[in-house]
Amino acid sequence: MHFFTFLLTLGFALSGVQSIPAPSQPFPEVDPASNPLNAARALPSGDLYPPQPPGAGPGKRGLLYNTESNVEWSNFYVESPYVTYGSNGDVIRGDEINAWFSYVPTITVDAKLENSDWNDTVPILIEGGTKAMFASNEPDNPSQANLTPAQSVTVYKRFMQPYYGTVQLGTPAVTNGGGQAGLTYLDDFVRLCTGCAYNFVNVHFFVDRSEMSVTQYIEALTTYIDVTVPAIQAKHAPLVGLPIAVGEFWLTGASEAEAGALMDELLPWLDGNANVLFYQACGGLFEGGFVDAAGTGLTPAGTAYGGLAL
Repeated sequence: MHFFTFLLTLGFALSGVQSIPAPSQPFPEVDPASNPLNAARALPSGDLYPPQPPGAGPGKRGLLYNTESNVEWSNFYVESPYVTYGSNGDVIRGDEINAWFSYVPTITVDAKLENSDWNDTVPILIEGGTKAMFASNEPDNPSQANLTPAQSVTVYKRFMQPYYGTVQLGTPAVTNGGGQAGLTYLDDFVRLCTGCAYNFVNVHFFVDRSEMSVTQYIEALTTYIDVTVPAIQAKHAPLVGLPIAVGEFWLTGASEAEAGALMDELLPWLDGNANVLFYQACGGLFEGGFVDAAGTGLTPAGTAYGGLAL
């Protein structure tokens, strides 16, 4: 799986990002001791989702993780001014990431386009500091969410749109594939999703090392963000002027040295681009990505991602 607060608590909001008004109705109070989701949400510190205001530094970087990740690996990034949140492609945070980081949930659905945990869990997350949510993960990819544009519209209207104005909402995270995938899929989705509103455009960008060098990959990604995605945004009024989130990206198959070089050159560009709201490199909290194969330290790419000294 391409796995997978930021610059906005919103005195630190980027230009073009909407301020978030207070919810029109308060969220229901939750008794942590009695809530059945508490066991799934419990963190090693015992502290549930302390707000981590982003913006102390560039703060755009997130950590992708899954159930095979280790909370000790996220400890390498605690108090980094660059890395401020984590996401795991789910609505249940789990205990694989330090409580210091904010959490961005992702909507997933079953074959009936339902998620029984979402509306019970999201208010708890928001109350605890969540500032943004991801829509369907790669609905244009048969091995991921695998939804038609019409199905994605149903999911978005049912689970995401009700929270607009309370947290930042992204469009479905499409791949950089061709044909009916990628931005063609996004084009179809936005056209069908009448009355839908978004705060950022979420895209993924993966290329295999056999197809591009590090330099070529950087040129392709920067052009995609500066030219290709804005061209699609210009076609749809709800997308015009929205910042871009690079929800997942990686040069798949790059060597450890190449991945380090990629991070060294690309991260300053992403941090300095005012139209990039936030991003997540797919090195994440995975062995062989940002974590070394022994699980005892960071690779050069992981070190660069945290803005840490070698």
